[in-house]
Parts: sequence; structure tokens; C-alpha cells
Amino acid sequence: MITKIENAPPRDLSQLNLEPRGQVFPSPMLWKNHVFYQILPDRFSDGRETERPMFDYRHPEQYRTQDKRAWMSAGLRFTGGTLQGIRSKLDYLQELGITGLWLNPAFKQRFDLQTYHGYAIQNFLDIDPRFGSVQDLRDLIDDAHDRGMVVVLDVVIDHTGNNWFYGPDLTGIIEESLPYRYDPPYSFAGWRSGTGQCTPEIQTLEDGCWPQELQSLDAYNRRGAIVNWSNPDPMDPNAEFRRGDFFDLKKLNGYHKATMDAIIRCYQYWIAVTDCDGFRIDAAKHIPKDICAEFSFAIFRFAQSIGKENFLLVGEITDNLMSFNYLSLFGSIFDRALTAVLDINNSPNLMAGAARGTLNPMDFFHRYRTDTDLTRYIQTGRVHVSILDDHDMSCKSHKERFAANNSTPNRYWQSAHAVAIQLLTPGIPCIYYGTEQAFDGNEGYHDYSIEPSRFGEDRYIREDMFGGPFGAFETTGCHFFNPEHPTYLRIAAIARLRKGDDSIGRALRLGVCYPRETSFCGYPFQIPGAGELFGWSRVLAYHEVVMVLNTHGLEARGADITVDDNLTPPGSKLRVLYRADWTDKQLKHPPTDEFIPVEQTSEGRAYVRLTLPPAGMIILG
Repeated sequence: MITKIENAPPRDLSQLNLEPRGQVFPSPMLWKNHVFYQILPDRFSDGRETERPMFDYRHPEQYRTQDKRAWMSAGLRFTGGTLQGIRSKLDYLQELGITGLWLNPAFKQRFDLQTYHGYAIQNFLDIDPRFGSVQDLRDLIDDAHDRGMVVVLDVVIDHTGNNWFYGPDLTGIIEESLPYRYDPPYSFAGWRSGTGQCTPEIQTLEDGCWPQELQSLDAYNRRGAIVNWSNPDPMDPNAEFRRGDFFDLKKLNGYHKATMDAIIRCYQYWIAVTDCDGFRIDAAKHIPKDICAEFSFAIFRFAQSIGKENFLLVGEITDNLMSFNYLSLFGSIFDRALTAVLDINNSPNLMAGAARGTLNPMDFFHRYRTDTDLTRYIQTGRVHVSILDDHDMSCKSHKERFAANNSTPNRYWQSAHAVAIQLLTPGIPCIYYGTEQAFDGNEGYHDYSIEPSRFGEDRYIREDMFGGPFGAFETTGCHFFNPEHPTYLRIAAIARLRKGDDSIGRALRLGVCYPRETSFCGYPFQIPGAGELFGWSRVLAYHEVVMVLNTHGLEARGADITVDDNLTPPGSKLRVLYRADWTDKQLKHPPTDEFIPVEQTSEGRAYVRLTLPPAGMIILG
């Protein structure tokens, strides 16, 4: 049944109706039971892929653009993805094993600016018509809920778009942005009109910022743009990166009560209207903890009041100490600013290095030790969203996806198995759109003879998936929704195991993670280094599931992998649940008659003996 949503957006808080529209979908008990998929609405789908050919990964040159300048330029603009397009791809996502969507902001942007990413909001109570309508968003979420999927919306509470101009008090002219200063606030020159001009008054819904409560000068810090992005005390609420504008995006004054109340009410409205299941809070690092906590507490309690008892509030924080403080793991709900954080500080690099064999796998897996309070909390998998690729790749000095610059023979396996680390270790896994098609977006696509400066480099990891003018692999006019792609098939097979309502699935979602010692070439058992077979187990009560990954991308590797001799004693057998070198048919319909015997050393250690092809992987249980 379609939930009918009102057409006209409210203009001020007095017009907000916070009563839920239609049925309320209940919150999951455990968010780590879900597999998320991050989508930029502009870049994912326009729903018209059947009108275009599908990219052939075996012949990548077939649809390569003949106009590199136009392709690069398109990456800086809106390219045509829509909310209806996302809805049309729910079958594709469900077959991949996705049970949760993270939608980058679809809220209304300025018509005169090309902020396709969605983080420069002009109207906090409307959807950008380039993406669709409020009704389209509700229909998408309802359809997802009908499939048992959950939806998290990306929200911005730190800043608005570039909706007004600074006065001439520093440079003598009206400016879109000025460098940060602590005090006093800069003067205000006027609002930005719908055509980008400076105007003293807001006359239409395209001018300035909406709702009306955000048209007060007290709503903004007016300190100019951040220059110093760090601070000796990462929790200092007066740090420059917590008071200044995010480039030309105007910083909201969270300590102004009316402004904070307005932002809270706006997002409570979106919960009531869309029935979404959680928020990803953008730029949480730039929000003082007490302000973030005030917002999160109000949102969480409102969600509980309408029947969503475990509303997810996950923050974007690029500092581990800050993450620990915002989570307040050992404090009360009144201390907590977030219920989870994106694990984006350095973890994507460590995960990628483990999968490629360029770093010691324990550089990543050491977080699953059980000898400290913090690592034991990480073992629960409740407080961090596991990230490999995303739309920022802020952990890298140069923007690139995992699959970038990989020419190894089994590179599609390797991409799938990097995602497998996300799926098969504690945490809330989130796959970035296109990773399942081994998108290789990176700054190497930038042609400095066309654009001499490094600018807008984020575009290269935000490719069109639907056949738009900024297609992946430097293409135009072809789509990438290929359910037979080698990476897609392997991720889907592994996700299917994780989702299972059996001892295997529960162990993979809930079990304790133990890296396993290995032995090869007669050497003593020990945790292996880079480029060798690396094994780990997930153990839940009396069940053990064993994962073994060949971290060498060019050579086969063999080793004896330790298993738990109480759970899988010598003489027993472990069934093969997944092998990278299975056929496509086997990946879709796994055989049930493949087993590996458990052997025993003279000292009594239980182990399995394995040889895996380059970048190969096996799962046993």
C-alpha cells in the first residue's frame, strides 16, 4: 500500500506535523546483523538502464569516452541519478545480500550550484527535485521495508549550503567565503538568491535558506572558513574546526537554542514522513560533543516514542580518540553522542593492505584482541561500521578505491575478498556502490593537461553506475548492473552465508573473532606475515567457522591452519562453505559434499592443510 505524503514542504516549524505517516517499521535489535550499501543518489541509477548496453569487464575499452574533457567536467556536476532509480535496483541489491541502505543526502540543494553530493542543503524540509520528491523517498523506504531492508539517511547538522554572502569588512567586497577568525563574527552582506546573486531579502523558496527559523543571523557562527583542521585537544569545543565554515558551507551555531531546536525538529519531521531507520551524521568531528549529544538524544527519544526503539545514529569521525569519547562506551545514554561510528580513520588502509598482502594482516586484526576493554567492545561489533571504500576516502592522501591500479590476474577475487573481511569480522559492514563491480576510481584518471590544478578529486571515486556522462572506467553510455560479475557473485555467495538463520550464519554475525596460527614449510606455528595464507575463526558457543585467505595476489600459497581442537577435533571434517575458484553455478548453488579433514600434529594441535590459488579464499564450517 502506498503511503501518501503531502506535496508542499513546510516553510517553518509551526507547519511541521510530527505524526508518523502510515505504518512504523520497527528497529532491528542488532544492527550488526545487517549488511549496508552506500549510495550517492546522483550517481547510482536513473531507472533507465534497460535503454543502455551493459559494460563488459572483459572489454573495458568498448565504451570508453572519446571526449576526456567532457567526461572530467561531468564529474563535477549533477549527472541524473534519482530516488526512483534506486528503488528500481532493490532486486539487484537484495541478490547481492544487501539488507540495509545508506543514502547520501537527497535534501534540496541550490539550483545555481552543482553540489551533487547533497551536503550543501538549501532547504532542510524538502527533497531536491533533481533526485525526485518526498513521495519518491517514502516509496523507496516502504519498498525496502517490504523486503526486510532498513534505510539510513545521511543528515547534515553542522552546516548549511552556501546560502549567504559575507560583508566587505575584510576585503572591501562581498565574498562567498573568508578565512577563519576567532572573533568578532564577520558581517553579513545578504542572502544568495536562486540565481546566485546577493539579495537583502528572501523572496522565494529558492533564495537563502529554509525553513524560516534558519533565516536569522544568530543561526550562524560567521567566523569564516576553517584553515587549521587540527587541534592539540581533539575535544576542545572552541577548536577552529568546530567553529568555522566547512569551506564555503556556512557553519550553524549549535549553541543558539532556537537554531538547535529547529535542526532537531527538521530531522524528527523526516523520521515521521519517511519512516527511515537511522541517521548517518555528517561531519560529526566538527560538532562539539555536547551539541552532538543533544541532537542524538532528542532524535533517539523521538524515534522511540513512535515505535523505533533502536534508531541508529552513526557519526563520521576521522579520529580514534574522538570516536571513543563521542561513543561514551562506559557512560550513560545521557553522555552518548553517537551509537556507532564509521571506522574510517585508518582501518580501510589496513584492511586493504591485509587483503592485498602489502601489510601484515595483524595490523588490521589486532583490534580483535580480547585483552583490553576497548578491543573487547570492538569484538561485540555493535559500535563501528566497517568501511573499505566510501565517497570521501579521507584516510588516503590521494583518492582511490580498493580496486584502483590492480592488474593481478585474480583482481576480481581480491576485490570480493576485501569485502569478505568486512562481512566476516565483527562490525556493521557497509559496501560502497560499485565496489561489487570492482570500480577502480582514482585520481590517476585526472588529466592535468585539461585541468592543470588538483581540484574536485573526490569526483573520481563517485562514478556514474547507470550509464551517465561520468561512467566508471572513463566510460559514458553504459551501465554496470551486472549480477554475473565475478566480484558480485563472490560477495553474494559470502553474504548469503552470513545472513543464514543457522549456526553458520549466527557464528559469522555474532561469534568471537580469533586470528589463527599457521605453519608452512615445516616452520613452527605462528601468526603469518604479509603475502601468506591468513586464517581466522568466528566462534559462537559450540560452533566454529574458519576463513582462510591467500593474501598473495600472484602466487599460490599453502599452510596448515590451526582450528579449535575442542570444537573441531582431529579426525572430524569441516565442510567447504565457499571457495573462490568455484564455478558461477557453484557460487549460486554451493555443493554440499566437499570436506576438509582435521588433522593433528605430534604435539596435539588440530589443523587443516590447505593450498589456495592467488587471492583465493575458502570458508569452512
